[in-house]
Amino acid sequence: MARIKHIALHTEDPAATAEWYKTVFGLDELRRSPADTGEDGVWLTDGYIYFAVLKMGSDEAPNLGEGPSTVKGIHHIGFYVDDLDEAVATVEEHGGTECPGSSKVNRKYKGPDGLMIDLRFRGWDEQIRARTTLYELVEAAPAKTAGAAD
Repeated sequence: MARIKHIALHTEDPAATAEWYKTVFGLDELRRSPADTGEDGVWLTDGYIYFAVLKMGSDEAPNLGEGPSTVKGIHHIGFYVDDLDEAVATVEEHGGTECPGSSKVNRKYKGPDGLMIDLRFRGWDEQIRARTTLYELVEAAPAKTAGAAD
């Protein structure tokens, strides 16, 4: 079975877009390129997968299709949040605008670069529960250091 390793978004300003996701969702920064500006890309994580925010047209995010870049790519990103009301307030404070189709349990907002952000308290697992095995992510044990006794 495959697992999602990362999501990549292409944008005109990776550093600014990454700052929005760090501020609004508390994502941690893994690295940026170049290290001082992040002009070509910034890599973030929620602790489970990583989220690459890449400069449109860069070597890491070339234009692979025809037509405007908004036609192809990611439709939306879903976030599981601890407090839906708090997450909604934070998104709105940082310029997010609510999208059509938003509901009380599944809030949808337009974030930076027009990407839709889907917020849910319980997560998305209840919609697929009957169709697939669900896995619980748990923190891995610390890695053993070389030469450590068993």
